[in-house]
Order: sequence, then C-alpha cells, then structure tokens
Amino acid sequence: MTMEPSAPSPAQWLERAANGGLAPAQFRLGGMYEKGIGVRKDLRQARRLYLAAAAKGNAKAMHNLAVLLADGGSNNPDYVGAKKWFLKAAENGVRDSQFNLAVLNARGMGTPQDVQSAYVWFAIAAQQGDSEAAKKRDELNARLSGEQMKAAKST
Repeated sequence: MTMEPSAPSPAQWLERAANGGLAPAQFRLGGMYEKGIGVRKDLRQARRLYLAAAAKGNAKAMHNLAVLLADGGSNNPDYVGAKKWFLKAAENGVRDSQFNLAVLNARGMGTPQDVQSAYVWFAIAAQQGDSEAAKKRDELNARLSGEQMKAAKST
C-alpha cells in the first residue's frame, strides 16, 4: 500500500508565503507563533515575523510587535522599542496603539513623561470610539495648564 503525501498544514502554507516576503502571511504566522496555534508557541519567532511584516508597512504587525516588546516576555520590557512601533502603528490609525502610546507617554515609559502628548493620543483614540481613552483624556485635562491644553488641541 502506498501512502499519499499529506497536504501541508495551514502553518506550512503560511510559512511558504512568509518566506516569500508576503507581509500578510508574516503577520498571520507571527500570530500563530505568538499564541501557539497550529505551531509550538515561540515568541522569538513571532517577534521576527512581526518585524518583517511591520518593516513592509503592516500596521497590525507594528502593533503586535510593540505589544511583545512592551511585555518583554522575561521581565525585560523594551519600552523604547515598543514606543517606536506603537507610534508607527498609531500614525497608521491603529486605535489600540494610539491608546498604548498615550499610556507610555503619560507614565514616562521608554520616553520622558509627556502628559501633553499623552492627552493628544488619548484624544485621537477617543475620536475613534475608545471610551477608556476618552476617560483618560478627561483625567489628563485637569493636569494640563491652559497653555499646554491650547498646544495639545492645536496638534
């Protein structure tokens, strides 16, 4: 009896496409490695794939890469790297990145504390329907001087 070769798994198909440089495949395969879906969980591999897709302009990959960097995996968060990728994703309209960037700015994580910039990013996320961002924006409103508020609103 001859055995038919088994068809490639979804992860194998994605790996072929990712190795071919397709950013959507790199993003999807990165998610599989991040969560351990269809493959063994491997955050290093997820980070590598997200970086490849992010470098090609995939905004969701930018966000996911930033989350992995901020999390650090082994109590070694890279807030500077996370801020860089949250900013790129935020500028590409990713609401969760806008919120997370605001948090980093408000807390001074990976950047000097900048409440005015945090206000701006919370306001942008709030405009996209993020109710938690609206609450945070309003909390920061009380901490900004009239001059800072004027500058923030003109941004």
